[in-house]
Amino acid sequence: MHRSIILLFIIYACTQPLTAQNYSTDSKRAIKMYEAATGAIRYTQYDKAIEYLDDALNRDDQFIEAWLLKAQAYNVLNRPKDEAQAYREAINIDELFFKFTLLNSAKAHFRSGAYEIALKHASQFLNVPKLEPQDLSNGQYTLAQIKFAIEAKQNPIEIDPSPVSNLINRLGDVYWPSMTVDNSRFYFTAKLPLYRQSFQEDIYVSHMRNDTFGKPYAISDEVLSLSNEGASFISPDGRYLLFTGCRRSDGYGSCDLYMSVKKEDQWQKPINLGSKVNSNRWDSRPVISSNGKTLYFSSNRTGGHGKADIYMCKKQGETDDGLPKWSEPINLGDSINTSGDEFAPFIHADNQTLYFSSDYHLGMGGQDIFMTRKTGDNQWEKPKNLGYPINKHTDEIGLFIDAPAKYAYFASDDNQDRRSIFRFKVPEQIKPQYVSYVKVFVKHQETYEPLNAMVNLFDIESTETIVEIRAEGRNGSALISLPGNKRYGMMVEKKGYMFYSSHFDLKSGNKNNIKKLDILLQPIKTGQSVVLNNVFFEFDSYKLSSESKAELERIKRFLEQNNNLYVEISGHTDNQGSDQYNQNLSAQRAKAVYMFLVEQGINPERLTYKGYGMTEPIADNNTKAGRAQNRRTEMTIIQIK
Repeated sequence: MHRSIILLFIIYACTQPLTAQNYSTDSKRAIKMYEAATGAIRYTQYDKAIEYLDDALNRDDQFIEAWLLKAQAYNVLNRPKDEAQAYREAINIDELFFKFTLLNSAKAHFRSGAYEIALKHASQFLNVPKLEPQDLSNGQYTLAQIKFAIEAKQNPIEIDPSPVSNLINRLGDVYWPSMTVDNSRFYFTAKLPLYRQSFQEDIYVSHMRNDTFGKPYAISDEVLSLSNEGASFISPDGRYLLFTGCRRSDGYGSCDLYMSVKKEDQWQKPINLGSKVNSNRWDSRPVISSNGKTLYFSSNRTGGHGKADIYMCKKQGETDDGLPKWSEPINLGDSINTSGDEFAPFIHADNQTLYFSSDYHLGMGGQDIFMTRKTGDNQWEKPKNLGYPINKHTDEIGLFIDAPAKYAYFASDDNQDRRSIFRFKVPEQIKPQYVSYVKVFVKHQETYEPLNAMVNLFDIESTETIVEIRAEGRNGSALISLPGNKRYGMMVEKKGYMFYSSHFDLKSGNKNNIKKLDILLQPIKTGQSVVLNNVFFEFDSYKLSSESKAELERIKRFLEQNNNLYVEISGHTDNQGSDQYNQNLSAQRAKAVYMFLVEQGINPERLTYKGYGMTEPIADNNTKAGRAQNRRTEMTIIQIK
């Protein structure tokens, strides 16, 4: 990423007249080496420049210009400890020789974790006479950063990181972890050495079972290429694989966003997300929300708030190949993006909690990880630093938290100087919302053959569609995220079959225990019935609840699509109360559904209704759960014309 310190002194040093009286040394050899260093810097040969500067300083270790130029060269090379040492040498000679020496030294010590020295130099800088307002503001913000880091280190959060399986970490440099919502597949990027100093970034997968990682393998050849596939992310439902591809023939900028979709259990050839999403600059780290409706990524395109900003795109339908169509990118705004770098976004499966890295929000010295929560449409809380020791003075990026918010995964340098993946139990103060899941397997009721069918998940209270996904593949399955604190309705539909409806209540901290659901669809024929599990009535009443609207609309659509069907709407009760009371209540409830459909334009000649009271139980009335099942509304096909 871009360095945080402007190379003012390199410009200053490279424009000085080549006469000895302009320098703080009389050594002609030292001056010659110094000027050779400025020439090397013009050609971005920073290591060579440092060699020349070392030669100059061997001739005269009081040559302050050489120390300052050396510090700036180390800054470009991202070697903050060496940069800080060079600034200390310059300050020992003359701390006011260059106005920004103390400030730059404070920043270098801050980024190397030497907070006390950083605090001292930042405080001294603020006492430098005749500072411009922007310089004063810069110094004050740097001081605030340092004080924040000191306080955070004094108040650490309790985590105990441990490396994930050696089967993964032994591959070499591994990073960018992500996993499906059911924690069954773990994806990551591996940087593999090739020859000399070249390398290859590929995407790997490890199957997980009972919290044990299986042997990783490279993902499908349909996805991998001779180029690098980096910053990868698997969608929570396992349907989409996203990654960053750089310097490709079909690219629009230096790095572009790509996506592959899984169809019939096979990954398809990745496609570039196109010029509507990608820019002619750098675009990276694409992630997708668990409902598949929002894409997040980072970019240094023009028009942002700073260097790199975080953007989002909203889904606007799908292509014929099943890939999402995206809106124009939307900047996440100045509550998140700053004049610095914001990148590496991760949206948790709760679709509310966003984690990202920044070098400008109050942090520990490098790229720190922050969290924020959505409060509205592109409205976000003030970002919160995750604290020490998750964040240190080094760069921290690529955090991933699993759906149930139990473990956080991240990449860091191990004791062999490699990037390895670690995990820790998520502390309460940084937890996202709990997310459950259900994996549905759709089958033919009579033959048990897998079926491809559409699964629609909706919010019962708002009736908003959460996600539409196709159950497909060898086992007719679909994996669906269920963010907590909602009541969900689900309808499964396939042409030529009766639909299926169900619901999940995750309100008030309820945990969904149904992780696997076998759904048997019935072919449409006379006599087939379906329970309308998402039709609700007010207590002890036949008045339809507003929460029934989503299901009733889908029943209406089913009857419109199958306009040759004649059906009976039937009401049923449990055994609580008198026979007459339950008979009347069940008939009135059946009529309420009938009237809704008629009012919505369904021909009344195709509809009948009847109450059966407590006469046709489908479960044991001696249990609370059984009585709940018996209180139901059904739809039965009575004729096909």
